[in-house]
Amino acid sequence: MEYNSLEEENKVLREKLASFENKKKDRWKKGVKASKFISTKLLGSRLKDAITNFFTELEEKKNVSKDTLSELLTAIFLRITRIGFFLLITTLLPTLLILLQVYYLRNQNQLIRTQNNRLDQQTYLQEASRRSYMIGVLDGMIKDVTSRGENVSKSNITRLIALSKNLKPYKYLENDHLIPKQLSPERGYLLLALLESDLNLNKVIDFNTKETIISALDFSYAELRNTDLTQLDLAFMDLNNSTLDNSNFTKSTFSKGIFDDASLVNVNLGNSDILNCSFKNANMKGINFANSYISKCNFNNADLSNANFTHVDLRKSSFENAQINGVAFDKAEVTSDWMAKMERELDTENFEYFEDNFQLQPKDKKVIIIRKKQ
Repeated sequence: MEYNSLEEENKVLREKLASFENKKKDRWKKGVKASKFISTKLLGSRLKDAITNFFTELEEKKNVSKDTLSELLTAIFLRITRIGFFLLITTLLPTLLILLQVYYLRNQNQLIRTQNNRLDQQTYLQEASRRSYMIGVLDGMIKDVTSRGENVSKSNITRLIALSKNLKPYKYLENDHLIPKQLSPERGYLLLALLESDLNLNKVIDFNTKETIISALDFSYAELRNTDLTQLDLAFMDLNNSTLDNSNFTKSTFSKGIFDDASLVNVNLGNSDILNCSFKNANMKGINFANSYISKCNFNNADLSNANFTHVDLRKSSFENAQINGVAFDKAEVTSDWMAKMERELDTENFEYFEDNFQLQPKDKKVIIIRKKQ
């Protein structure tokens, strides 16, 4: 009885052991299969077969043929190349995505800038629309003031002065772009209307301050281009930051005027008297002062490129840090120490232009500038 029981237990144990061995073999087969799969994917079937043939031939023949070795090396080279290609793609892919992101962000920023520009344009257009309404008011006031001639009342002049100060500069659209600098075309319109009228602009309106009509009006940032007004007589006029390009003011008198930071490109002031005026930082390219009398004027930091100072008295004017390339100084009257004065006031490049092209010559107790013969 005990023997049979032991036999039975022994049978159960053998079955369990057999089952354990079978499971172990199954796991081993699965591991080998998985290893083959992974090695095939990593190495590639060609490289795997080449390695197998290499070791088989080495084991059986104790030697490896050239063809087997060549096949192995070729498979290794191709596999490395393929892996390198995929690594390159994997490396470049994030870079390409970043570049695409930067491209789209750049386009988005450009759209935002364009939108902001349009908003700015809309804001300035609203301001321009408001100013166009004021032109009607300005017209009526100018007619009322100028129609009275010398009998214009002080109250009307006061109103005109207040209006000139309210015509503030702004940017407007030109060729679908906002102009770079704020200007006031309305102040230019007011200036033109007053200059063409019979009103005495040099009339004193305040006997305590000696302030005249023209000096009390605000013409800073005025825009008055391509205007032909000759034989003017104006004193104490403030035209700082104004734009008077391509205008003709020949045979005129300007005394104690302020033209700082103004644009006077190609303006004609020939045969005029320019007295105690300031042109600091002004853009005066191509301006014509030929045959004018200039006294105590300040051209410091002004751009005088290609200006004409022929037959001009320059003895009491300053040109510190001015740009004088291309300027004509022919027969201009200066002091005997003018060359040393220019060397002190001009930078090296501009002084070299003057020194290379002009020289001083005494004439009838005067000193004039003459052009050197090239």
